[in-house]
Amino acid sequence: MSNIILVHKMKILEQKLSRIDLNLLVSLSVLLKERHVGRAAEILFITQPAMSRTLQRLRDLFDDQLFYRTSVGISPTAKALELERILPETLESLNNILSSEEFEPSTCEQSFSISIPSMLSHNVILPLFNLLHKEAPNVQLTESTAKSNPFELLEAGTLDFAIHVAKDIPPRFNAMFIGTVKPVIFARKGHPLVGSEKATLDECLEYDFVALHVENNQSAKFTGPVEFMLAKKGASKEPIYKTSQLQMLLEIMENSDCLFVGPSLLGSSPDLINRFKPVYEFNLPKKDMIEFFLLEHKRSENSKAHQWFKSKLLNQIEKFY
Repeated sequence: MSNIILVHKMKILEQKLSRIDLNLLVSLSVLLKERHVGRAAEILFITQPAMSRTLQRLRDLFDDQLFYRTSVGISPTAKALELERILPETLESLNNILSSEEFEPSTCEQSFSISIPSMLSHNVILPLFNLLHKEAPNVQLTESTAKSNPFELLEAGTLDFAIHVAKDIPPRFNAMFIGTVKPVIFARKGHPLVGSEKATLDECLEYDFVALHVENNQSAKFTGPVEFMLAKKGASKEPIYKTSQLQMLLEIMENSDCLFVGPSLLGSSPDLINRFKPVYEFNLPKKDMIEFFLLEHKRSENSKAHQWFKSKLLNQIEKFY
C-alpha cells in the first residue's frame, strides 16, 4: 500500500514539475542576489521588460509578490527569503545531475567567489589567478574581503568559499583547517625600532598603529588584530587608521612610523620582505593562537568543479605555511 501511495505522489510531483521552466529558478536566483531588476537583466543578457515579464511568471508560479520595488531596487518578501535559503542547494544539485561527466577545467565556465583576508590574498590570489587563467580560461573569479560572519553568504550562494577564523562551525558547512598564524608587529625597513636591540611591547606602544578592517560583527571573536593581540598582553591601543585595502595600509606604513599587527607569514612575501621587518613577536599560548579554516557549504562537496577549484586554492595557501 505504501508503494502505491509513493508512486501516486511521485506522479503528481512529476506532473507539477513538468509545468515549470527551470530557467525561472535561475532568474529568481539572480534577482535574489542582485536585488535589482535592471542588473539581473544585464547578467542574464535579456532586456529589462523581458526580466519584468519573467518576474511576473515567478509571482504566478509561487503565488506570491516575491519582491516589492524600492527607491534603490527591489526588496524580497518573506516567501522570497525562504526560497533564497534553499535555492542555491537546489540549483547545485541540478547542476551535479546535468554535469555527471568527467570534469574538464579547460571547458569549465563556472564562476567562483571567495572571501579571503587581505593578508592572505596578497600572496595567494595572483598566483591562483594565473593558474586558473592558464588551466581554465573561461572560469570567473570574484574576491571579497574577509567577513566576520560569512555563513549567511555561503548559505545564500553569494560566496562559494570563505577563509575564516571561527572554531564553532555550523554542521551544514564543511571546514578544513588551514593552519595557525603567529602574530607579529611589523614596521617599515627604516623605522627607528628596526636594527636596534629587540624591541619591547612598551616601546612599540609609543608609536601609532594601523590595521586591516574586517566587517564588524560583535559576535566575532577576532574582528581587530591590534586590539585583540594587545588585550591578550593587558595593553590597549586603538589604531589610528583602518582599511580593507592591504596596499593602502602598506603605503601609509612606508611613509610614516606607524606599526602593523599581522601574521608572521606576511614577512615571507617576496615583494614585502625587503620593505617591512618584524620588530616584536607575540608569544601566546596555543589556545590564543589564530587558526584559519576554509569554509564551504556542504551542497558543493560533490561538485567536481568546486572541488577542483578548492584543491587549486589550497595548493597556493599551503606554499605559505
